Amino acid sequence: VTADNTSNNDMTCDKIEQILHCRHIYSFDTNKQRLPCLAHVINLAVVALMSSITKIANVATTTAIWEYDPT
Repeated sequence: VTADNTSNNDMTCDKIEQILHCRHIYSFDTNKQRLPCLAHVINLAVVALMSSITKIANVATTTAIWEYDPT
């Protein structure tokens, strides 16, 4: 897991590639594969979750406004 800036992610990928090549495993290519930043992945998940919750809340609020009977 990487949770810092791009240069640390790049360095981690390079090290992983070196270790795997020493073991004659050539399936990891740093030009094609990247490790996402954990903080960025969490942020994307939270944004997706919150947008879903907000849409549900908006629908409920809109429905409540139109169905409101002051009597």
